[in-house]
Amino acid sequence: MMIAALIITGFLAGFLSSSIGFGGGMVLLPVITYFYGIEVAVPVSTIAQLLSNASRVVIGFKDVKWKQASWFLVTAVPLTALGAFGFAIADKVLMTKVVTVGLIVFSVMKLRGKMQLPHKPATMLIGGGITGLINGLLSISGPISSAVFLTLDLSPVSYIASEAFAATVMHIVKIIVYGKLHLVNASIVWSGLGIAAAMIVGNFVAMRLIGKSKKKQYQKVVALFMMALSLYLFFSIGS
Repeated sequence: MMIAALIITGFLAGFLSSSIGFGGGMVLLPVITYFYGIEVAVPVSTIAQLLSNASRVVIGFKDVKWKQASWFLVTAVPLTALGAFGFAIADKVLMTKVVTVGLIVFSVMKLRGKMQLPHKPATMLIGGGITGLINGLLSISGPISSAVFLTLDLSPVSYIASEAFAATVMHIVKIIVYGKLHLVNASIVWSGLGIAAAMIVGNFVAMRLIGKSKKKQYQKVVALFMMALSLYLFFSIGS
């Protein structure tokens, strides 16, 4: 029963992440926590999401915007580490509510066609820094990084694959930290690999579907999902 639940959850998490660029972690983490406990769930989820994101990069390799993603990572990687130092003292409820309000505003502006940031390195540098800091402090990165890459006005596959490349690197940084803190062992690695396999199947199915989507319509769907997820986080956190 546990194995079946994890495989199904992994598939759904992969399908959701590859459909809109975020949300897989919200599906995955509660289920893994139920079976393993939070101390094991976080590294297991990180390993699974690392491999899932890497598979998205492989599937959409020719559409990855390497230059923009690299600019994003210049600030995202060090600020992820910096944010982790403030993890213990941050007021997570207050900060999460501030972040979700920002995402709701972004979603509304994107839906109204008023979110057109310049396609310059500065946009990715600032966006990467904000994502990295919030990722380190709150472990919320998917919706933030997706919002940044959504401003590039990319095709659906290019958007998913480019954001996945950035996420892969950030997850590698986390795995290194977990290894240093002795939070990763063989059992955790094997559990992460099993869930990742199911996520990769979900990734493949979703990316085949979004490849047929029209860019403008797809971006509006992503913005709607982002607004719904942000509203859910705003009202559920701290309740």
